[in-house]
Amino acid sequence: MYRAGVQNGRQSRSVPINDVLTATLKAVKMEVSTSDAVFRTPQGRPYRNFRTAFAHAVQRVGLEDFTFHDLRHTFASRLVMAGVDLPTVKELLGHKGSAMTLRYTHLSTDHKQRAVSALERFGEKVPAIFTTVRERRTK
Repeated sequence: MYRAGVQNGRQSRSVPINDVLTATLKAVKMEVSTSDAVFRTPQGRPYRNFRTAFAHAVQRVGLEDFTFHDLRHTFASRLVMAGVDLPTVKELLGHKGSAMTLRYTHLSTDHKQRAVSALERFGEKVPAIFTTVRERRTK
């Protein structure tokens, strides 16, 4: 597993990357050139600023109202929906406190539906107490 270095203000930390990202970056790098730079301008020169590279990529694919920061929210949300615990997500994002991590996690509607559906394994689809109440009302 490779690790990506992240510079956040004065602090530097490393974040693990998964095998899919590693393979993707290697493939892009091999297609572009044999130099160290993966992200290049249309003229083939390495970008000096990653934010500029991201902005150009977003523009080229036609996305609107999408920022680099949105990727952090997506990363956090998908980790939580995959069952990763909040302390681990907090560490990966580099947050000092859990409150900030909670602000980054946005659960999908499908995920919330699956969560409440998990309760069905504890009993009947319609609990007997409600069946009894309904029967009393019809009498």
